[in-house]
Amino acid sequence: MKDMKELLDDHMPEVVAHEYSPFLDSSDLGPCDWALLANDIKDNYLQFDGFVVLMGTDTMAYAATALSFMLENLGKHVIFTGSQIPLCEPYNDARRNLIMALIFASRDTINEVTIFFHDKLIRACRATKINTHRLHAFDSPNLPPLANIGINIDENEHLMLPTARGALRVHTRMDTRMLTIRLVPGFDDGIIRALIDAGTESRTLRALILQLYG
Repeated sequence: MKDMKELLDDHMPEVVAHEYSPFLDSSDLGPCDWALLANDIKDNYLQFDGFVVLMGTDTMAYAATALSFMLENLGKHVIFTGSQIPLCEPYNDARRNLIMALIFASRDTINEVTIFFHDKLIRACRATKINTHRLHAFDSPNLPPLANIGINIDENEHLMLPTARGALRVHTRMDTRMLTIRLVPGFDDGIIRALIDAGTESRTLRALILQLYG
């Protein structure tokens, strides 16, 4: 990243990089790591105009969604991005994704957690990974992008959240005693009842989320 000449351009924002050690695959990240990110943003909130989080794509939608709820009264842009092809490869999508994420992070028109990927800026809590083998890896099926890039940056101003009121508040307490089940036609509801009974008896289940069809 330090060898990217684009970052030295006068039109680019000043960048301060912070690396976490050890490097973890995104599949190994969870609530404790999301809390660490949220607290680091809180600790540096007054020092920067925006924040860019670089991570693997497998759990990016989960991490970005979590932070969108953990950062209450967010008045700056927190943007997640990554790539399908690593920056070290001659042909990659990492370079453009990073550059555009930095440009968006320096703008004062968006005050929320988002994901930038390929040519779209999408709301984090409406994002999902849709493809593992194409550069268009993320989308928000039920909400248009907050912005599209082409020759110009086209922002959908009517979708922007209003300016936050009050000081930033960070919520890091999360209960992981939950289970998500995706239901299909003809499912046996007895299995769900057994799960609830067993979880209640052992106090290992606090919430059950059902993904329904229709």
